[in-house]
Amino acid sequence: MTEPRNESWPMKGVIPYLVLEDASAAIECYTRAFGARMVGEVTRDQAGRIMNVALEINGGVMMLMDHTPGSGYPPAASNQGNTLQLVVRDGQAWWDRAVAAGCTVTMPFAKQFWGDFYGRLQDPFGLDWAIDAPSLDAIAKAEAASQPEAPHTLKLERVIAAQRVSVWRCWTDAELLRQWFCPKPWSVSAADFDLKPGGRMNTVMEGPNGERIENQGIWLEIEPMRRLVFTDAFTEGYVPAAEPFITAVVTLDDTEDGHTRMTWSARHSNAEATAKHREMGWEQGWNAAVDQLDAIAQTIEKEGSACHS
Repeated sequence: MTEPRNESWPMKGVIPYLVLEDASAAIECYTRAFGARMVGEVTRDQAGRIMNVALEINGGVMMLMDHTPGSGYPPAASNQGNTLQLVVRDGQAWWDRAVAAGCTVTMPFAKQFWGDFYGRLQDPFGLDWAIDAPSLDAIAKAEAASQPEAPHTLKLERVIAAQRVSVWRCWTDAELLRQWFCPKPWSVSAADFDLKPGGRMNTVMEGPNGERIENQGIWLEIEPMRRLVFTDAFTEGYVPAAEPFITAVVTLDDTEDGHTRMTWSARHSNAEATAKHREMGWEQGWNAAVDQLDAIAQTIEKEGSACHS
């Protein structure tokens, strides 16, 4: 039976317990090298030796104690062949900090055959550490797997041949969005944004035969450069809409070659609404719109490069 636990308490999972010749020096070193944070209080014996201290590093916890002659516990460094591994997004920054704090490089930090950036270090106490920065593809897949798709969802994933900052501008600049948000021959004649959670996200779409569709909604989530969520279930001020249709989720991730992977999800309240949206030509229409976004984002980058040349 699994015991209940407080999710905010970091002491969970498998926790390494290391016996060192100088735990105090290790605390100082690991704070500088790996951003360690002490959890709770330090327990000492009558001679002042550390008997118990917990350090949180990268969301996990390790325990340290001073080696005590006659205790039966040899110092950890006498048992080689074990590695303390850190899996982090910004591997180069972690690596540079550890080296600056006095760790010795035993395997250079570089891209490996499996796609990750990986390197090995030895700290001043003889312990081996590895820093692993997963590939961007691996991160994106892991994040997608951790967030199961909502039911009644239509989903499109495309790679845009431009950097994420340019794609983000195409989504969040109302005048840029007007240029691509509808597949031709339709167009967006007006776009009115208040880019904040609860702020309006209104557009007017016009067709070649005089059709006019006014869409009123709000932004629900805005994670800069990464994620946008908006819906027509509410209008500004969280006023419920009479006939809500979709909630849209847009996520942006970097690809290994410096482009942008864009995932666009249209979530509906039931199967009937999903089928209706599909029959309206959702996939064909959005692929055409994204082609237009791709062209505009590339143009933005070219213009920016020309300005800085």
